[in-house]
Amino acid sequence: MTEPTPDGSMASWTNTIYNLNRGSIDDELERLAYNHFNIWTPLTVDLLPPTSSHVATGSGVWLTSLADDLPPHSELVGFDFDKLKFPPRPPTPPIPPPPVSPPLRPEQPSLDFREQNVLEPFPGELRGTFDLVHVRLLALGLKAGDWDGVLKNLFDLLKPGGWLLWEDTGDLFMRAFPPSRVYEEFWWACVKHDARAGRDNSMPAALLKKLRELGFQSCEQKVWSSWAADELIQEKASTAVLRLVKPALAAVIEDGGEETVRTMEDASRIEREMARDIEQNGVRIGFHYFWNWGQRPS
Repeated sequence: MTEPTPDGSMASWTNTIYNLNRGSIDDELERLAYNHFNIWTPLTVDLLPPTSSHVATGSGVWLTSLADDLPPHSELVGFDFDKLKFPPRPPTPPIPPPPVSPPLRPEQPSLDFREQNVLEPFPGELRGTFDLVHVRLLALGLKAGDWDGVLKNLFDLLKPGGWLLWEDTGDLFMRAFPPSRVYEEFWWACVKHDARAGRDNSMPAALLKKLRELGFQSCEQKVWSSWAADELIQEKASTAVLRLVKPALAAVIEDGGEETVRTMEDASRIEREMARDIEQNGVRIGFHYFWNWGQRPS
């Protein structure tokens, strides 16, 4: 793994199939926070289990926002192979007051972040310890042949009776309306690159079947559509996709490009024209957002 470059370069700092770890890390952290609070949380609802892990946690925004709503003895652990986005660890607490004094503040859930590649087995002491394993938007980071191994590793983290919840979407499920030629240019380049990189574009729609095949029970799928959300969420969904244009196309260009996408000047043109379509022509970009969940048998 390399460090983000200070000169604004769009080179990847993780050198993996995941294509959004590019450019300024501050911009990426801000993007993750924006999407969590403005799109994913308003579009869906949250579960509140006592012992939870978040795999591919990124900046940890899901766990840290969850901590405010959980009982004080809850344990939250975030895993990601890219530790550069982890939040700073809390400072060492001061010496507690004498027992006769009231507590300075209520006890808080424990929150920990650990470096971990989801393609590899988790440490033995963590297996069978979580009520919930939560995954969000990992499909971009996986090749078609990775899914079974990843799901096996996540299954092993769960307590008997514990649940896996996987939230995701993909290029196949993102479209523009009214039709936009420049969005089609962007989408076509991304889908072609997905195939070249080895991603499975049927995911996450096909994840429900895979959960059942791998031994999960009580499996279900729910599809949230940004097209059915209120106007504000639809507007913010378009903004969120627009912010993906440069990092996504940088990955395309790095791998040799597609017909009309060869340089970062092409990426800037597409970003500029897409913004104009959104602002002046009323184009909206929407998506289907999948929840797939299943339970480890008791």
